[in-house]
Amino acid sequence: MLKNSDFIVLAIDTTTFRVVGFITCIWDGIQSAFIPLLEVLPSYQRQSIGSELVRRLLAQIEHVPAVDLTCAPDLQPFYESLGFTRSVGMCLRRY
Repeated sequence: MLKNSDFIVLAIDTTTFRVVGFITCIWDGIQSAFIPLLEVLPSYQRQSIGSELVRRLLAQIEHVPAVDLTCAPDLQPFYESLGFTRSVGMCLRRY
């Protein structure tokens, strides 16, 4: 999953050297990027790690005009606080 992403940012606990969070992004190489995953271990949540992961990723892809993601409605305020706007979309899942 991480290996095939175009951009990755990791959060590492410097005392245990354990990965405690990450964000991934795929990019079409021209105009559009999609953020499929932002994950932070439950015991590390509510410490601004997720916000910092998003900020660092957005800094890496500041040259990309369109950045999209999908999230549950209860996460929309989190992403709005980081500059995203709500949109309407569709999806097909084949897990």
